[in-house]
Amino acid sequence: MPGIDDGDVVLAAKDVVVRYGGVIAVDGLSLDVRAGEAVGLIGPNGAGKSTALGALGGQVKTVSGSITLAGREVHKLSSYRRARLGLVRTFQSTSEFGDMTTFENLVTAGNGYSGARLTRVVFHRKASLAADRAIADRAWEMLERFDMAEKANTYARELSGGQRRLVEIMRCLMSTPKVLLLDEPMVGVAPHLVEKLVNDLIAIRDEGIAIVIVEHALEVVKALSNRVVVMSFGSKIAEGSYEEIVRNEDVQAAYLG
Repeated sequence: MPGIDDGDVVLAAKDVVVRYGGVIAVDGLSLDVRAGEAVGLIGPNGAGKSTALGALGGQVKTVSGSITLAGREVHKLSSYRRARLGLVRTFQSTSEFGDMTTFENLVTAGNGYSGARLTRVVFHRKASLAADRAIADRAWEMLERFDMAEKANTYARELSGGQRRLVEIMRCLMSTPKVLLLDEPMVGVAPHLVEKLVNDLIAIRDEGIAIVIVEHALEVVKALSNRVVVMSFGSKIAEGSYEEIVRNEDVQAAYLG
């Protein structure tokens, strides 16, 4: 795909292991993701996909292995610090603030990533006001881009499942991320909105933001992903294009038992 080559790896995991007591949930996962590339992470239930995503995002502790973001080691950093560096994640359950409007949700996300400090607000009010305006402007840009401007003043709890997904993705984009980790983004999305959300994600990918997506809807993985990684029992068992993956005998055995 244009814009993707071997020299621009933005996220790299090497021999990552996650253990829960005596159970190895992720067993030596290695993965490279390039800027402007979407990688689908698939596998049967219990394969370790969401755990792997949590390990990349910092929500799950690893016991060994390394994770680098744009060449910087991040596997010892908290999820918050990784997000500040451009590695952000969505979850199976949406995490927007239901008692805030859509616009307020975006502005809150912008302030969270802007590095605002009380001293700046108190002693550098002009700078603070300028930053607030910039965040508000970016929030409106997001609302316009995702056809959500008419929902700006709607409380998030009143939105549909698909609209809440959009809010969550827009909140992530407020931080201008390098990598977007998506954990089953189509859960709760009405079928007629799935195509729109997929097209929105393709546009995000094509702007140069890397995406790693865990998704059971294989038609979504096929439409979005440049490459697919298959996990089974915590290990990577296959990697390639979607067409290569569906023909892989190991993958067929993992899914069909």
